[in-house]
Amino acid sequence: MLKPQEPLTKQLAPLIVFLAVIILCTLVISSRHTAKKNMPETLHSLEDRQLRMELSPFEYSDMLMEHDYREKSPFPRVDATLQQATGFCDNGEYAKAEDVLRTALVFHHTNLKLLSMLGSVLYLQEKYKDAEMVFRQQAFLRPDDTSVYNNLGAALAKQRKFREAISTAEKGLRMEPASSIAALNLSGIHSMAGNTDKAIEYFKKAYDMLGERILPLSNDPNFDNIRDRADFRKIIDQARSKSQQETQDGQ
Repeated sequence: MLKPQEPLTKQLAPLIVFLAVIILCTLVISSRHTAKKNMPETLHSLEDRQLRMELSPFEYSDMLMEHDYREKSPFPRVDATLQQATGFCDNGEYAKAEDVLRTALVFHHTNLKLLSMLGSVLYLQEKYKDAEMVFRQQAFLRPDDTSVYNNLGAALAKQRKFREAISTAEKGLRMEPASSIAALNLSGIHSMAGNTDKAIEYFKKAYDMLGERILPLSNDPNFDNIRDRADFRKIIDQARSKSQQETQDGQ
């Protein structure tokens, strides 16, 4: 005996729910984009910032060259989204970069590359609380990534949460003791917090690893609290002397 056929509306219910979710996501993203359309772009380019002490060096090229993620869905592709967001950042259009990254994360909400770039884009827009939340999610998904703790510590420091910022950055340095950027970040955080002796200690560690390459990084305003100290100036003088010597040797 044949079973009675299910009503058409019941058969189509899953499709209707799916379409409703897509429409809702589109409306939310569209409204966010409209609200941010006239936001002034006052920040420096991402390329100018990527060697600053606040965040780990952020190389888009490395991220785009990795092909460990294969997508087969018709939704926004991770590699294409990263490339598009990079183009926006190169033009200083961070709000647009944020929008395309958030759109992609609706469908790829645990993708570490998207999260890492979104966190950095939020940080560069001075949305430190939002950046903190993204970096926390990234740390939860990948607790063995030392750069995440460096970035999270920087976002916390910008909110003057110095105690947690220091403990977070120290965790990253313990995991990777040879990280000059982590040492430099800790120096800047301690300087901002008024712990000048600790700031000098970590600045010296960074210099031991970076040598004369520390000179352009030493101009960061986060080091203003230690800039006039004799031990800070001594490190800078040593770096300059080393730079001049290498220049003469190369001639």
